[in-house]
Amino acid sequence: MTRPTKPLDARDRLGAYKRLDDVPNRYRLRNHAAAYDGRDVWGEFCQEHEYSKGESDDFRRKVDRAGERWREFMADRGRHHALATPEDVEEWTAELLAEFTEHTAYKYWIRVEHFYRWLAWHTKHPHVYRPPLMAVVEFDGAAAHVWGVKADDTERRRRERA
Repeated sequence: MTRPTKPLDARDRLGAYKRLDDVPNRYRLRNHAAAYDGRDVWGEFCQEHEYSKGESDDFRRKVDRAGERWREFMADRGRHHALATPEDVEEWTAELLAEFTEHTAYKYWIRVEHFYRWLAWHTKHPHVYRPPLMAVVEFDGAAAHVWGVKADDTERRRRERA
């Protein structure tokens, strides 16, 4: 029996809303700013989900480093780190690619993508769309480039398992 595989096209991982313009105003994350004021949702995500993926201190440091950069970036934009737009993700990813190798940028980006996937599936959060994947679809830029790195890595791992 073969394991089901996730699609490599980011559009196929998004639900009904492929672009921010598709999202009805009542579901936009910006409407929930008051509920997130003063909350460390990244910390909640790490404690409830992300830290369970790896036991090592090095893994936790890498997760924390990505979260710190993301929180600082969003704070500089005047928004909570759980309330990003695809444009926020695109610009952050471009900064990562300017500073790091594409593989390192991918490692940071994937943590934020995991964060938004967790938010979308978590019943305590109003997230009905995922800005990191929307950034891949909406812009032919940094996020799409990093997604290509992810897709290539996934393809390689699939071939190795076959």
